[in-house]
Amino acid sequence: MFSKSKINIYDFSDYRKFLQKFYELEKSLDPTFSYRVFAAAVDMDASLLVKILQSKRHVSSKCIEAFVRFFHFKEAKAEYFREMVAYGKAKNDEQVRKHFEALQKMRPAACRELDEARYRYFQQWYYPMIRSALDVFDYRGPNDAAALGQSCIPKLTAAQVQNAVESLLQLELVHTRKDGRTVPTEAHLKTMEHWLSASISEYQKSIAELARNSIANTPKENRDISTLTMALDSSQIEKIRNILADTRKAIVNVVNAMPPQVCDSVYQLNFQLFPMMKKED
Repeated sequence: MFSKSKINIYDFSDYRKFLQKFYELEKSLDPTFSYRVFAAAVDMDASLLVKILQSKRHVSSKCIEAFVRFFHFKEAKAEYFREMVAYGKAKNDEQVRKHFEALQKMRPAACRELDEARYRYFQQWYYPMIRSALDVFDYRGPNDAAALGQSCIPKLTAAQVQNAVESLLQLELVHTRKDGRTVPTEAHLKTMEHWLSASISEYQKSIAELARNSIANTPKENRDISTLTMALDSSQIEKIRNILADTRKAIVNVVNAMPPQVCDSVYQLNFQLFPMMKKED
């Protein structure tokens, strides 16, 4: 197979995307290469292989080793492929984080740098906050990191601020203008990686803890924390979710209309809707 040497497994964390990319590349080089040929080479039913490449099914433990032999993976790449499968099959947040971090340790630095920056963005609650703060704070380099950290609630160290800004620059979520000031860009961080839901869960836990602490540490006139406990028909919950979504959009529109030069603070707004009791059927 000609394309085996043209595709780098370390560019992938999703083993099914790796297999799909290999198939597409091989097909472009050899029109006779088919799902049936690929499936026969790894001793698998062709219909199952198609579902795997479409991310509808996972490979079995037996098939993992068949792929390892097919690609002639040496020890390091074989272990990386096995870890990719374990990561893809992870079912809870703890397993997802464990296997994703294991993959990152196996990858060459050049391959993992951007993924690690994305991962840190969702792991550290203050990264999004720093991005918004750069609209308010005149940040012109590491010498301003300590002052920016002192203005945050809770306070951050200069090292935390510098790490956040460096990651934001790497992700192109902020940029440094010609006059030397670092400000947010219009870019948004978009990813459908498996680790995203696990990281966002951790982020939401951190933000919920900050909200709890603000009750004691922030004057009432500077915050608005309200609660509503209500009986609902759970089959109609989507209507409530749509109202919340429309409210978020309306608030975003109001905020976007505010010129950055008039903003003097960064606020966190949380929407939390969760069940507290469910009647048995």
